[in-house]
Formats: sequence, structure tokens, C-alpha cells
Amino acid sequence: MSQSTHTTPKQARMAAVQTAIGKTKMTTAKLWNPWPQLLDDDVVIKRLEVAAGGGNVPEIIPDGQRFSDLKPVRLPAIGREAGLGGPVTESTFAEAREKIKSRYVATGRANYRGLASANCTLFACCVIGMLADQPKLLGSGVKVELINFRDTTGGAGHAYVVVGRAEGDVGDIKTYGADCFFVDQWYARHKSGTPGVQGVKDAVPGESPNPFWDLDFYAFMSDETSPVVKLTFTSDELPKLGL
Repeated sequence: MSQSTHTTPKQARMAAVQTAIGKTKMTTAKLWNPWPQLLDDDVVIKRLEVAAGGGNVPEIIPDGQRFSDLKPVRLPAIGREAGLGGPVTESTFAEAREKIKSRYVATGRANYRGLASANCTLFACCVIGMLADQPKLLGSGVKVELINFRDTTGGAGHAYVVVGRAEGDVGDIKTYGADCFFVDQWYARHKSGTPGVQGVKDAVPGESPNPFWDLDFYAFMSDETSPVVKLTFTSDELPKLGL
């Protein structure tokens, strides 16, 4: 087992997160938006798909977005989302960002245990809520990111969680580093066998045997995709959010 730069070995951390997912209904939750091209042959889409409903994720203010980027029509909605009592302004923008970020985590905390159905956006939110609720899973000093595809050959807007990514180009998975892994329970619900059915996937092959390495998932993540970081947390910050 390879050691990470953190106190806890990465393989142990991945196993802990996967075990925690297995204790929730995220493993059986149905999908609002399954992608037929991802389904294993023995997964019947009619048994997996369900109409959308419940547990909607709050609108977020992505990392890097500035007040000047916002269209005026959005200002009242963001103010309401942040509980400001009126439209967000330049002077309240930073406060709104933090309040909405905490509401995002609160939604994940509230839904991850009993999740009955979701799209990828809600799955990712629930994973982050679980990590906030169970800080021992990651230990201290670990970066956690919500990432979305801007576009892909399979569709647009896919959301997932990346843990421990090295600094570098988010569009180049080869730069993510040996300490990095993915959590994509939405993708896992399309699969029937290991390693696909596991929400936790390694970002590198590592030493064989590696139960978290999935070449098909790696190809899905890297095939003509344009990922962008939406929210960044640390494992030390997460337990303080959404309370």
C-alpha cells in the first residue's frame, strides 16, 4: 500500500470513505438523469431511473466568480439564497458566498444517509455533506473539491467530488497527483460489478492490486471533458459548515 503525504495512507482513507458510503442509501438511490452509454449490460435503465424530486441543491457561488460577473437579474435570488433580506450587493457578496457555501453543505448533511434518488449534483452534495459530518474519514489538511464538466461527449454539467488533488491544471488528470482520488456515486449507480460499482475511484493506478483503480472511469473523466472547480473546501473547514 502506497503512503500519501498525509498521516493516514491514501488507500485507508479511500476505504474509509467507501465503507461510509456503503452505510447510506446512496448505494441504492435511483437516478433522475441516467446516461445510457454508462450502463453496464445487466443494469436495466427502467429499474434505475425515476422522476426528479426532493433534496434540491442550493444555487452556489462558484470559486472565482466576482460580483461584477453577476447579471442584475440574479442579485435578488442570490440575496434570498443567502438570507440577506434583499438583493446581494458588492459589499455583501463575500458574506453571501460563505452563507451559501454553508447551506450547500447543510443540504448534503441532511440528505446523504437516506437519499432515495438524485442527479449527479445532489449525489456530489451528499458526498460532501457526509465528509463534513464524519471528519475522521479524511483526517486533517485534505483538500476537497466540487468539480463540474463544462462539456463532454456524454453530456454537460456532470458534478463529482475530488479529494487531495495536487495544484495544477484541473483539465489534466495526469497532474492530479498520487494523493488524489475521486468520489462519484452517481457514476457508480450505473454499474453492477467492481470496481465500477464503488463510488470511490483512484486517480492513479498505484501498486497492483488496487481495488480502487478503474480504467473505464478514468477514461470517462478524461475523454474530451472540460472540468472546472466549482467549490473548494478543506477537511478542517468542512465540519464547521452546514450546522
